[in-house]
Amino acid sequence: MADGGTDTPGAAARELAVRLEALRTASGRSYGALARRAGIGAATLHRYCTGRTVPQEFAPVERIARLCGCGREEAAELYRLWVLADADRRTAGRSGGAAGRTGGAAGRSGGAVAGTGASPAQPPPQAQAREQARVQAEGPPPGSDSAPPPGRSGQQAPGAAEPVPVREPVEGAGGTGPVTAAPAGGARGPAGHPRRGGPGGTGPRRKAPRLRTALLVLSCAVGAALALAIGLRPSAGGAPAPGAPDRAAAGAGADPAGSAGPPPLAWSVDADLWESGCGHTYLLDRAPDGVPPPPVQADAGAWAKRLGAVDGGSTRVGVTVQGTGPATVVLEAVQVRVVERREPRGLRAYRMSSGCGGALTPRLFDVDLDRPRPLARPLPGNDSGSVLPAADLPYTVSRAEPETLLFEGRSVGCDCDWYLEVRWSSGGRSGSVRIDDGGRPFRTSAPAGGAAYAYDYALGSWRPAPASDS
Repeated sequence: MADGGTDTPGAAARELAVRLEALRTASGRSYGALARRAGIGAATLHRYCTGRTVPQEFAPVERIARLCGCGREEAAELYRLWVLADADRRTAGRSGGAAGRTGGAAGRSGGAVAGTGASPAQPPPQAQAREQARVQAEGPPPGSDSAPPPGRSGQQAPGAAEPVPVREPVEGAGGTGPVTAAPAGGARGPAGHPRRGGPGGTGPRRKAPRLRTALLVLSCAVGAALALAIGLRPSAGGAPAPGAPDRAAAGAGADPAGSAGPPPLAWSVDADLWESGCGHTYLLDRAPDGVPPPPVQADAGAWAKRLGAVDGGSTRVGVTVQGTGPATVVLEAVQVRVVERREPRGLRAYRMSSGCGGALTPRLFDVDLDRPRPLARPLPGNDSGSVLPAADLPYTVSRAEPETLLFEGRSVGCDCDWYLEVRWSSGGRSGSVRIDDGGRPFRTSAPAGGAAYAYDYALGSWRPAPASDS
């Protein structure tokens, strides 16, 4: 399992590490002994217990807790700390990437503006840029070799006020660029903008290319940094943001319901969850000899994307929701939206395990995609015989109290594209956010009678699965 973490852990990550180290110490086991029983490496366990790494999944933390004799209340507290630490880790990863991209863009734009080679005896770069814009708008000063002949429209009338560089929208550019405003009383264009050129307004439209390019680069870099910093997501139906992960996304999203401003909550999505961490089926249009061995759950997203695999029969989606402001956010309801239904193609089914089980059955929202109007029905879970109450809505979240909700979309008769829509309210505001697969709908397809295979680790190849195997 790949580790995720940061060299500067937050408070939740530090507290989680302290709890894990205390449990290990109280158990009397060494890092190596406890790591072997928990199914992880000794070095990995040491990073967990020192706060250098936050586990990408709660499963290893749960195994450590069980081996050290934790009760349900202590395990629940560990889960709360892990959710907070995992959210901090994701936020730190996005902020680090945004800072690096912003620094590079700012350095390039800074070079474009400051590349005039100004010395202490020369005017400041800003003054040189303004003079360059003025010369390109008016033409060279009188008396120079390249000055236009008297009466040319590009020459400014004697005594006229010097144009001042201002910013106005640039058509088709999606931003603003520097232009030159005419002095008071000058001729104006059809939309009220000043004409370029002299008082007659018949001269060519001139701009300051270098300064305009530099300012555009800088403004785009700052805008990108702000968007990444607050984690903007595309609105409902929009394309995924550039660089967004294929099977997971996080951040505060746009509000499809149209309420003012972004919603006061952030979320992350994991669409590559398996039952008990080992049970899942993928559908592929490939023969067994062209399919690599099953991955571990942590690598499932990359494995499925590389092969063009489709979730067979069910798709499990974990959604972690957290408030972003001081106010509590109420998650009022969840709607299931089916975008498209197709006939299953009868692809080959590849089962990631010949059968596995665990002592923990998580509570979840069951989604029957074959129904004309699917609903997200809350189902209880089971922990070694103890019932876990269903997580029915409405539910409240805040900055300090996030919540992870698990959804499972199932189908035995269609190849369905679908997404979730969560209705929220907070402080007199309300709206809805779209939960999808990185800007695309989730996809779940029924196996529809295709050949089924299970991997034989002894032979190192895929073999036909027994008819009774599920």
